[in-house]
Amino acid sequence: MPKFGELLRRLRGGRSQREVAAELGMPVTTLSTLENQDSVPRGPVLRRLTEYFAVPPTYFYPAGPVTMKPSDSAREWLARVRQNTAKDAIATYAPPQFPEGMKKQLAEKIRQRKHANTSDVK
Repeated sequence: MPKFGELLRRLRGGRSQREVAAELGMPVTTLSTLENQDSVPRGPVLRRLTEYFAVPPTYFYPAGPVTMKPSDSAREWLARVRQNTAKDAIATYAPPQFPEGMKKQLAEKIRQRKHANTSDVK
């Protein structure tokens, strides 16, 4: 998978570093350093490069495989759904440090807002 510097050199194409650096408003040494680095810069430098070369920021980020890790709580919820015992359940995610009572309160507030919004449509 190509690294940041290689992707940047591809965008520059046959133009000289001096020419592109001048158009970007940066020293040639900065452009050279960017073309030799492996990691993607952040903030204004990345924004300037993406705007100049008219590419999205994601151009510089490798698209790796997405791996999902099952959790015990997800398995339990899915088992309840499959058993049809969770007809009126609302799936929520909360970090483990949240007390069970707080999770239930949040789910109830979400349920109330959902029902309030549907009653307005009628």
